[in-house]
Amino acid sequence: MLVGTWNVNSIKIRKEQVEKLLSEKSIDILALQETKVKTEEFPSFIFKKLGYEVYHQGGKGRNGIAILSKFKAEEIITGFKGLKEEDQFPDVKERIIGVKFSSPNTREYWVFSVYIPNGSPVNSDYYFYKLQFLWKFREFLEANFSKEVPLIIMGDFNVAPEEIDVYDPEILKENICFTERERKAFKALLGFGLVDALRLKYPEKSGVFTWWDYQFSAFNKNQGMRLDHILITSPLIEKLENIWVEKTPRSWEKPSDHAPVLAEFKI
Repeated sequence: MLVGTWNVNSIKIRKEQVEKLLSEKSIDILALQETKVKTEEFPSFIFKKLGYEVYHQGGKGRNGIAILSKFKAEEIITGFKGLKEEDQFPDVKERIIGVKFSSPNTREYWVFSVYIPNGSPVNSDYYFYKLQFLWKFREFLEANFSKEVPLIIMGDFNVAPEEIDVYDPEILKENICFTERERKAFKALLGFGLVDALRLKYPEKSGVFTWWDYQFSAFNKNQGMRLDHILITSPLIEKLENIWVEKTPRSWEKPSDHAPVLAEFKI
């Protein structure tokens, strides 16, 4: 099974690019972030024509997450289900969607599309909102799942976890998405029992990025950050066959500033 995640930075602008990626790669499940449309405005018909089920939760012209799947969902959750009302965030349902599937080769498994707040600028209210969101996401997982449940959590986490995940750690030190507190919160999330799938396969591979600034010819110079991740629980470790960043869409006309991340599983 081939799965992937992609921050499309507006589905209205890049619906044809998503359609092209799905068709060329024959992806089974694709998680999208920053769709930037209301739930009812998502162009579902395009993907349904290709044989995909569409699960989307939108916002008011910003945020928005979706899962496109060749399989029908058995259950869908959005936001921080299971947490108290005071533990919810105003836009959490635009940032987290989870879908339960089953297959002949494995027991039930969940796939999530996640869009963590950017948090810019550092030390602003938005920054602390982001940190709280990451910590609360772990609480949500603990309230609903165990680490023995097969989970594939994909999305734009807006955190580069290690120095190897940015093009220049000294230049970017304490910049947004690479501050010590963000990285600590991300590691705490992994502490639930999640594994960074790319680092599982390629623990020391450098120069692997998923986001490049539109300015300064950053993509051509490969001056980027690895902000988009596929996280898995232990039951899926042996089922992971390969994972890579599909950089080609970043070179297309009017691209997203993110590239898709794709992974193959024996499911």
